[in-house]
Amino acid sequence: MKAHREAEHNRTQFQIDRIAFFSDAVIAIALTLMILEIKIPDLDRDMTIRIILNKYGWNIAWHAVALLVAFSTIGNLWMNHHQLFEHIIMYDERLIRFNLYFLFSVMLLPISIQFLFATNEPVYFKLLCYFANLSFSSLMYSLLVRHIFLKKNNFSSIKDTQKIFKLKLENYVLFVVFTIATILIAFNVRWFYLIFIVIPIKNFYPKIKNWMKKRKSEVVPRT
Repeated sequence: MKAHREAEHNRTQFQIDRIAFFSDAVIAIALTLMILEIKIPDLDRDMTIRIILNKYGWNIAWHAVALLVAFSTIGNLWMNHHQLFEHIIMYDERLIRFNLYFLFSVMLLPISIQFLFATNEPVYFKLLCYFANLSFSSLMYSLLVRHIFLKKNNFSSIKDTQKIFKLKLENYVLFVVFTIATILIAFNVRWFYLIFIVIPIKNFYPKIKNWMKKRKSEVVPRT
């Protein structure tokens, strides 16, 4: 009986590892394809650095920022995905489906990046598709996390409610930020990028809070 339970546990863990390894492969391919969208422009032999910057500087900077945002977002989601699956102890068909939906959203990113780099398309529409894709990726991952931490499922070994709340909140914030940016772009609001200030505030707020608590504890009460 004990040997049977151990075999069942090993089988379950093997299937969970397959999901994680498959996800790693898909994300790695998507990130590689995003890099391949960077095209080196045709340069003349007599071109100087100043001429190159004047002619292609804006495009290079624009592409670099777009690639950095997509890479950092998906890279952060992959790191969270990796840490999440370290604690998965059980799964069901819905978990696999949510994971596939998340991977599908990641696979779309090279296409939205390619469209963003197109030269003869409306800028607002390219941005709309790009940020809608990032919003979709964040949403799919949030749904995956939510399903894993449903109490009735008991799929994760993480039981700390504060840690679970932190894992959920981080992805919800990304989803909300990208969704608001998408809506602002749809209404042709030029200052849509200001919404991204929420992300560093979210990251630094816990550190500032801990620092304030530490300073408060170091204050010696007057006698």
